[in-house]
Amino acid sequence: MNRYIKSFSLAAILYIGIFVSFLYSYENESTLQNKQIKSEELVKFTIIQESAPKLIKKVVVEKPKPIIEKVVKKEKTTKKIKPIVKKKKEIIKKIVKKEIVKKEKQIKKIIHKKSETIVKKQIKKNKASVVDNKKYLEDNHRKKMIQQKYYTSIKEAINKNKSYPRVAVKRGIEGIVKIKFTISKFGELISFNIIEGKRVFKKSISNAVHSSFPIKPPKGILSSNTQLSLMVNYRLN
Repeated sequence: MNRYIKSFSLAAILYIGIFVSFLYSYENESTLQNKQIKSEELVKFTIIQESAPKLIKKVVVEKPKPIIEKVVKKEKTTKKIKPIVKKKKEIIKKIVKKEIVKKEKQIKKIIHKKSETIVKKQIKKNKASVVDNKKYLEDNHRKKMIQQKYYTSIKEAINKNKSYPRVAVKRGIEGIVKIKFTISKFGELISFNIIEGKRVFKKSISNAVHSSFPIKPPKGILSSNTQLSLMVNYRLN
């Protein structure tokens, strides 16, 4: 029995050693394969890195050219558009100025016409006023002439009705008597006063005045009560 056990244990140890060596060899092969794969991947990655910059450089060099051309073209177009805009502005300004000038001319014509009409109306008014003034002056002159005639008729009536006092005749007394009296618009005596004069002539002048009135005035000469003053002369022939 002891022999069998010893032989079995030796055989088991041998088999185990063979199995372990087989596993070790398999693991080494797998690690080598993995290293080869990793190395291949690394090589591929490095190849991609070397080729990529060349492609990027080509893109960077090729694309900016058309962009620069476009910018230049735009600048050229903008330079050409600027004078057109200025010309349009100048044309608009000229049109606006012409319209303003036309409107100013129209306004001046309207003002001129209005001023002419106003002047004509004023001339007509002035002519009418001149005519009215002439008529008024003529009427006043006529009225004054008639009034003067009326006043002279009153003076003549008083002189006719006066009497020279005997005492004054005997003594040879002469003089001037100033009188003031008020008459109505109908020519009636309202009041009478002697302002200056000698006593000898007072009675005769008062009798002459009272006997002279009423004296009817012409129509439209006396519109209300009027005051008159006269100087009556007493002289011996």
